[in-house]
Amino acid sequence: MDGSNKENRENPSWWVSIREHFPLKAFIVGGLIPIIVYYVFYQYSKPPIGALIAASWGVVVVLVTHFVFRKINLFAILSIPLTLIEIIGTIITFNPDFYLATSAIDHLLWSLAFLVSLTFSRPLILILAEAMGSIPNSAEMKDFRKTKEFKSAWLLLTSIWAWAYLLSAVVLIVTQILMPLEFFLIVRAVLNMPLLAVLIAISFWFPEWYWNRIGL
Repeated sequence: MDGSNKENRENPSWWVSIREHFPLKAFIVGGLIPIIVYYVFYQYSKPPIGALIAASWGVVVVLVTHFVFRKINLFAILSIPLTLIEIIGTIITFNPDFYLATSAIDHLLWSLAFLVSLTFSRPLILILAEAMGSIPNSAEMKDFRKTKEFKSAWLLLTSIWAWAYLLSAVVLIVTQILMPLEFFLIVRAVLNMPLLAVLIAISFWFPEWYWNRIGL
């Protein structure tokens, strides 16, 4: 790319980039609301009902976002499997320990999905970014998409997601086995939606940072 194009894509500070691009509304609608719904029912000792309503909310958000706005709500998509695992596991096993383990199971499954997608022509995070409408459709970007530098950024980013989810699953398993329940619940809460929000924020910043770092 020529110098003028490089200047046009010059990266602002990581905080400014995240603040400008982070999908706060999507986070509230697809992430925070189902969590609040679930924990309200959890406080009244009815977690299956809370999980069912939260999952239903996530499905509605995904459908409306896709068919009305032609985009996806990544927070809702990534939260649906967890709530479904909680519902199915609770109904089948009637075991509270399984419910506590559902977050680790969810993280392991997503980690596997991200790792497998590294063998595809378009890794999973690139597919999700395209579906969210986060990649410009300019003529310059269409040409840049054909380069190995473009794909390498998304391969690295997908690897970050995969290892983050894998390590968080290991932490969840270890803390559930070895730590007091109260401590485990804190860790479980931190490694769910807050972790997802951090990874999405990094995803808005990382590609431009990587391309600038290698001199593009």
